[in-house]
Amino acid sequence: MIEKLKTEFEVEQKSEILYKIVIDIENLESTMLKLINTYEYITLDSINCRDDIEDGKFCITYILQTSARDHVLMLQTYINREDATLPTMHTLFPQAEIMERDLHEMFGIDFPGHPSLIDFVLEYWEELPPLRRDFDTLEFVNKMNPFRDQRNDNLDVKVEMKKRREEKKAKKAKAEAEAKAKAEKENPTKEVPNNE
Repeated sequence: MIEKLKTEFEVEQKSEILYKIVIDIENLESTMLKLINTYEYITLDSINCRDDIEDGKFCITYILQTSARDHVLMLQTYINREDATLPTMHTLFPQAEIMERDLHEMFGIDFPGHPSLIDFVLEYWEELPPLRRDFDTLEFVNKMNPFRDQRNDNLDVKVEMKKRREEKKAKKAKAEAEAKAKAEKENPTKEVPNNE
């Protein structure tokens, strides 16, 4: 089956049973139908979104499985962040209905023809969708919870994560240096005499 798939698409093998294809958004619906009808990718496991803010794009990945559960396919496409729109897949995969609601709410992606793009988790949300990279969590928390102003534990997440990464890196380097020193102490290398 994969060999046949390779005759129609550029297929990248990610692992023993995981493959990936990248398509243009204009071909999404026709490709999805072909994958279902010709290749028996009948299960939609998930729809994921990555915010490539630097490129002004969202990377959308559909994870599909065959009826035999012997192959997993990542179908990847890109859409513009501004006016982000995707065709709904709920008629092909009923489980897409809830996945698309999540992407609509968290990233602001529209799915024309979707039957229920209503509040999902974030009731009465009026802010930028919270999983977009330009959403400022600290600013939102401070705005919604003014009692947090001037608190010592009101920390900038980006700064704190950078500090933790640096601490982890320093700890690892120290452990490696100590392990090397211990190994050298246990197995000292003999100097080779210089026979000149």
